[in-house]
Amino acid sequence: MMQKILVIDDDAAVRGAFELVLSEMGCAVRVAEDGLAGIEMARSERPDLIFLDLKMPGIDGVETLRRLLALDTTLSIYIVTAFSQEYLSDLNAAQAQGLKFQLASKPLSSSQIRRIAMAANSVTEVNKNDKRIALTLYVVAMNPEIQQTIDELSSMLASSYRPGCWSLNVVEVLAMPEKALQNDIFATPTLVREIPQPVLKLLGSLSKMPSVLASITTQDDKGSGTVIL
Repeated sequence: MMQKILVIDDDAAVRGAFELVLSEMGCAVRVAEDGLAGIEMARSERPDLIFLDLKMPGIDGVETLRRLLALDTTLSIYIVTAFSQEYLSDLNAAQAQGLKFQLASKPLSSSQIRRIAMAANSVTEVNKNDKRIALTLYVVAMNPEIQQTIDELSSMLASSYRPGCWSLNVVEVLAMPEKALQNDIFATPTLVREIPQPVLKLLGSLSKMPSVLASITTQDDKGSGTVIL
């Protein structure tokens, strides 16, 4: 089944860039130039993933987020913005109220857009006994070294796990990872089991980079485990 993605952004160039990248992936892409139009599109047909701008005419991204999640609390929403500091208190309040969203900084590269879409794609059916891994990297700022390692990690995950059994999500945080930890962004660490050695090796490389923290969850028929590197 084709992945359905909604892009809500008042900048026509941004909408066009997302539409180009996602269409090349085979996704069904719809675009909206403001929050109200985006809400109506989500109401008419549920998207698998929403990319949402913060600073828009009319209702802003935070209010759009609230109304979208009022429609469906299970929506997967990525707030993509260059104005996150301006809205930081509103975003913190939304998070404290239990509203679920991910935050990334503009501009997103085409590879970042593709990774987010792939991680959110839950269409592929998998056997409940298959081993699964979900890896989220919290990055202070992207650089060529981190980008190269992330690309290698994507390839390694694809070769180690069945399609639909792995996901890699990259989130650019606004402050240092230590501050993120203090704000309870990460879950309590527990033991991770049976991660393939090639993946562990690359994660070890990432853990040496002071601008990255990784939160990993593995799951099999015996349960799941989470750890933070």
